[in-house]
Amino acid sequence: MKEKNLDKLISNLSKQLGVSESQIKNAAQKGDVNDMLKNADSNQTDKIKSVLNDPEKTKEILNSPQAQALIKLLGGDNKN
Repeated sequence: MKEKNLDKLISNLSKQLGVSESQIKNAAQKGDVNDMLKNADSNQTDKIKSVLNDPEKTKEILNSPQAQALIKLLGGDNKN
């Protein structure tokens, strides 16, 4: 079930950024967001970089219910 949800997430992210699913997977495996963003739409790239460069925005997003659900889905929530 996790794999299916992850594939759906990657597919949606691919459409939003205008980047192939394989580029997203490769960037995630390398831990290099810049690699993924180099071919993305400039408006989306600017938005992502502005959030990543602002600790308060990043914290706000990471604490959102959607981000928490994603973190749990990806296995990053060790509370359970």
